[in-house]
Amino acid sequence: SRPTPSTGVNQSAPLAHPSVRPAQGRAPRAMGACLCALGPAAPVESTGDPDASLLAERRRLTPQQADANARAAAHIGEVAAVMARVPEAERIARKPFWDNYQGDVVEKALEHTPLIDLEYVVTLARFGGVMPCGLQNVPAAALVTKENLWRLKLWSQKAEKYALGVLVFSYPWLDWFHPDRLGKQLRRLLPFLEAMLAEAKSDSPHCTAGVMIDFLCLPQKPFASEAEREQFKRSLTNINTWYYHKNTYVLLVTNPPPEGDDYGNTRLHKSRGWCFFEKSAAMVVKKAWCLLDFSSYQGAAAFGNQTPNPTTCLGQMRAGREPPISPGAFGEEVRAGVASGELAFTAQADQEFVIGQYEKGLVAAVNRIAAEKDQTYRALSFQNLGWGDQQAAKLLEFVSYAAAHCTFPHGPIAVKCEIGNHISKDMAAKLGGFKGKFTL
Repeated sequence: SRPTPSTGVNQSAPLAHPSVRPAQGRAPRAMGACLCALGPAAPVESTGDPDASLLAERRRLTPQQADANARAAAHIGEVAAVMARVPEAERIARKPFWDNYQGDVVEKALEHTPLIDLEYVVTLARFGGVMPCGLQNVPAAALVTKENLWRLKLWSQKAEKYALGVLVFSYPWLDWFHPDRLGKQLRRLLPFLEAMLAEAKSDSPHCTAGVMIDFLCLPQKPFASEAEREQFKRSLTNINTWYYHKNTYVLLVTNPPPEGDDYGNTRLHKSRGWCFFEKSAAMVVKKAWCLLDFSSYQGAAAFGNQTPNPTTCLGQMRAGREPPISPGAFGEEVRAGVASGELAFTAQADQEFVIGQYEKGLVAAVNRIAAEKDQTYRALSFQNLGWGDQQAAKLLEFVSYAAAHCTFPHGPIAVKCEIGNHISKDMAAKLGGFKGKFTL
């Protein structure tokens, strides 16, 4: 649903109903436009986007939505003003978890893609608002950048969670012009988002989590300048970073669309090409407690940690793990899925784009782990998953590809899969047969 930079929006759709969408019903996620700013919009340059008026009509806020968005913006502005006055001594993280869990990768990604303060997202949902249309319409106070990144570094300072305070959304767009025009998906997620925010505040009253939602973190059409267009392209071509990161939480919104409303695209998460990519990427190196499926949420109020406690959010939503697959196998699955109709992209160009993103992200993710000098962090864990030789064969293909295409400057990566699986000795020997690169 995030199209490649060349993807346009269907200009032939009639104005009769907001759910009318392009052919194939696939929402062009990151290339959509929005004129639902809180105040006067910046003048839009002529950048070849003649669909601006159509998109403005489709995304027009109701008075109630506009009021809710304005209240959320005012609230986060007050929060940012308070945070700006926090003494330097209170901004310092006393424990090195940010550095230990590859926080530097997030810092580099912030050069092209800011995160969103979780408190803003929570407030927006509480007030009954809807997501503003694109980075250019998000209140500046709601952004997490290098200037206020210190707030994310306070995550885990009191309760260790063995992860970063970064939440990455993988969710279906319900209409081609807006992923959640009524705000119902966001409000459905609110109890979990509130639990995560409460967890952040338990570490420090100054702490928050950063949220990566493509619709908010990337500029959207119509771009006010060529610079916005270029920023979008750069963010999109690095989108894999967020899903492949070993220590970010990825939230898979696999629920059916909210009932009672006429949405333009009701395909489930599993049938969407971009969502399939995001889930597949998150399966490669991510920790078990960082991959979450919201359809399994049962109302827990406590956020949780690495322990599979069924009374916590993380314990309830652990998504389980399928074996990571090689780029070749991923490409075959995507092409076959599109050919059979089981997967769909709005723009055909997206198919090859995500296949390239999968390979690019996989190599970078394995290289980051291989670059760890401490063997404690130079490991992949696939334990207690009930895998047999069928799953191990896919894992072997992945390991074979990584051994041939990645670098291992500090010795092999430990592949931990011996506990809680049913892998034969012969298959285990094959998995451990990459001397200096992978070991069991």
